[in-house]
Amino acid sequence: MQLVLLPVLAPPRDGRRDDVHAPVLDEFMGGLGVGYSYGPPFGQRLVTWADLQRMELPRRMLRRQAAYNLDARLDAVGIHGQPPALMLNFEGIASSLLLAEGLWASLERSVPGELVVGVPARDVVIVTGSQSPPGLAKVRRAVDRVFFAGDRHLLSRKLLVRRRGIWEQFAPNQSHAPEAAYSDTAGF
Repeated sequence: MQLVLLPVLAPPRDGRRDDVHAPVLDEFMGGLGVGYSYGPPFGQRLVTWADLQRMELPRRMLRRQAAYNLDARLDAVGIHGQPPALMLNFEGIASSLLLAEGLWASLERSVPGELVVGVPARDVVIVTGSQSPPGLAKVRRAVDRVFFAGDRHLLSRKLLVRRRGIWEQFAPNQSHAPEAAYSDTAGF
């Protein structure tokens, strides 16, 4: 079996470049980073600075290869549930799907308003629309339950909204000026 690299959302706590055993992490937004996981299975081990050096792979190429591999595996995405909220499943690292432009372009037509997601853990993504009060309530309850249960790979209690191809923190009735944003075109 050939090893594949995929991007994985992670807390940015240990991405110090001066520690060769720390994972390579790029900034995403809202207190989250993007690491790079070997797999399958994915999410168990992140690429470290020492790995990057050993592979003689420039960081930019690591990002490109991981993005390419993610796009190539999108047929493995599972979408479960019924509106007002959907749940995504993807090889134990569903949060990585926030980096998959093509997926979100197709899901935009499935929800009322803008896409809003909860990403409480690496393997949990709940999707609804900004104009669905029952969906928003369901996503918030799901995020709270995951944090209460104490999942091993917790990520964020905050909801995110997708506006013009950019993820930003969601706040009902907020202006459209992002606090912190990530653009898919930036090449994470």
